Amino acid sequence: MRTLIAVSLVALMTVSSVADEPAKKKRDKGGNSIVKRLMTSLEAVSLTEDQTATIKAAASKFEATSKELREAGLTADVRKKVMTATKEARESGAKGKEVAAKVKESLTSEEAALIAKMDAANKTLRTSIAAVLTPEQLEAIPEKARRQFQPRQGGKAGAEKGKGKGKGKGKGKKKDQA
Repeated sequence: MRTLIAVSLVALMTVSSVADEPAKKKRDKGGNSIVKRLMTSLEAVSLTEDQTATIKAAASKFEATSKELREAGLTADVRKKVMTATKEARESGAKGKEVAAKVKESLTSEEAALIAKMDAANKTLRTSIAAVLTPEQLEAIPEKARRQFQPRQGGKAGAEKGKGKGKGKGKGKKKDQA
């Protein structure tokens, strides 16, 4: 009988302690989610102290810029407006620059300027991190995260990428040898 009572008390205590815990984890309001994701992706790489210091400096500069932009009016509503416009543009079949143009049309000039400043700060953060990493460290980062640190191909760089391939290269040699 005493064993049954002891087991019931232990069960009651565990149930009450579990009930005291919140049902859902609240979203962490501290820090910037972009910086957190980037830092998480860098956990796979062993960084030197100098690299860590440089990355933390770039992250704190980005967070300061991000805070200034939020105070200037870059609210969750503006970001939601961008997401909605992007989704609608993609659903209508637009791609690349067409999507960007449609998103810009949906924003006021002030909102578009804030978004542009945030994009520039984000790009600066990513390029400053990529500049610190060695090619071996970049390879050690998972593919999905690695793409964040690589510049996008496009414009002249994309056009010159395939230069010298194809046209006339190697054609007819097999026939001549046969």
